[in-house]
Amino acid sequence: MKPNWKTSSTLLLLLAGVLCSGLLVAAAPCMADDHHDGKASLGWHKEGRSHEATKPFGKALGEKDHGDETTGQIAAWLLAAANLTVALSISIKGINRFIAISPDLQNSLKKFNQFQKKHLMRFHYYGNPLILGVALLHWLSSRCRSTSLPEWALGMMILVAALGLVLKFKLCPKTMQKNVYKLHTQPLMFLALVTVLVIGHTIVD
Repeated sequence: MKPNWKTSSTLLLLLAGVLCSGLLVAAAPCMADDHHDGKASLGWHKEGRSHEATKPFGKALGEKDHGDETTGQIAAWLLAAANLTVALSISIKGINRFIAISPDLQNSLKKFNQFQKKHLMRFHYYGNPLILGVALLHWLSSRCRSTSLPEWALGMMILVAALGLVLKFKLCPKTMQKNVYKLHTQPLMFLALVTVLVIGHTIVD
């Protein structure tokens, strides 16, 4: 009997999405922490740069790396809150598809999923662009000179947010909407984003 690669791939993406959703919440304290001395581990540090703090507009003060805790906390918790509806939706779909539960419970979960998406999806649509602005402010006010991971994370956030805006306001041809939707809702992309955020903030803690 040949393995069902389609089912296996779907399961893998689902598990990655659920894991990513959990990491969104787990990453909040990490993103909110002050940045202390940079560590030379994992090989993510920028070469030829000292561990100096950079204020907005790139003015180096010769101090050690230090993060703006306030904007970090705001960005982290908004990120978790705005994507809560996505986490719930992925989890409910996974339960209904891969766990043996009664039909009544399946229907109840489906109804709850429709209800929460109806009332929470607006926070996803408008919250993530707001998060992007706060994240940009956080990066400008506490940019670390010892690693390039914050820049990678910010770039990934811009890409995901831009794809969402394209879908929301239908800024691409209909022939491309399906592919844009698949890319925007790809769990592995969110998993990669959260992983970069967590590793980047861990390095500079």
